[in-house]
Amino acid sequence: MRASAFMARDRLLRLRWEIAAIEGNPVRLEEKDKGLSSEALQDSDSGGNEEKAHRRGLTSSPSHPFRPRRSGMVLPFGIAPLDRMLAGGLRRNALHEIRGETTGDASAGTGFATAILARLSAENSRPILWVMEAAAIREAGLPYGAGLDRFGLDSTRLIIVRVRRPGEALWAFEEGLRCAGLAAVIAEIRGAPKKLDLTASRRLALRARESGVLGLLLRQAGPAEPGAALTRWLVSPRPAGTLDGFPTGIGRPAWRLVLERNRLGMTGSLDVEWDHGTSRFVRAEPTLSLSRPPLSLDRPVSPPAARTGLALRKAS
Repeated sequence: MRASAFMARDRLLRLRWEIAAIEGNPVRLEEKDKGLSSEALQDSDSGGNEEKAHRRGLTSSPSHPFRPRRSGMVLPFGIAPLDRMLAGGLRRNALHEIRGETTGDASAGTGFATAILARLSAENSRPILWVMEAAAIREAGLPYGAGLDRFGLDSTRLIIVRVRRPGEALWAFEEGLRCAGLAAVIAEIRGAPKKLDLTASRRLALRARESGVLGLLLRQAGPAEPGAALTRWLVSPRPAGTLDGFPTGIGRPAWRLVLERNRLGMTGSLDVEWDHGTSRFVRAEPTLSLSRPPLSLDRPVSPPAARTGLALRKAS
């Protein structure tokens, strides 16, 4: 009876930890210690494998071990205000959402995601899985290898999967996040399909956490919706600044980033540029804003009501 009580308590605490991990809430150390079974504590105290003891207390199923959050698994942007909002950088073992409000913003979201993958690939030599839905391909096209190479991401390390429906894209996304042999998985989906509900989002977040693979959900013309992503970014294009004092040239890619949701704390917005030569983000310089002429004093507050009539008199 006592053993069954211990097992029931452990299962309850493991469920609480999994929910807290998906929601991004920290797990207190004293609660973790109380939840470990007596067998795990004996293994730890006797000088055994500490990681093995923790896995015994945190395993949700024999085939899918639940790993505790490890500090330091972040990908810094290199911009101090942005990294402070993210408590050091973008977590690699988590799901992150990048969206654009309109179809015209799709290239901006793709560029921002590609820059993140370029920084990640500089430290992780594993391949990257890119899943693309047919509707997203019709609107924004396929990745261009030479352009990705120029952007700083080695196109030979990409595995591109083309699917027809959102459900197939989510399935491939989740299966890719299970594979610890990948550095990252990105899924490009258009709009807000019904398959992408809160339950599906939680499954994706849990898979990323279990495997340690970075997950990027790139939503083309997708509205803000509830989800389990650790961060959600609204990306829009920004006019490029001058480069090396050459005002008529084409500057670096620039975006306005709005961190709409951050389970680790702070949110905010920032204008950034991407330096593909050094594979790093830089803070964008302020652009020149043109002031609008003031309204005339005798201008009516609202236009007059439309009148019914003909533009031309009817010829007799």
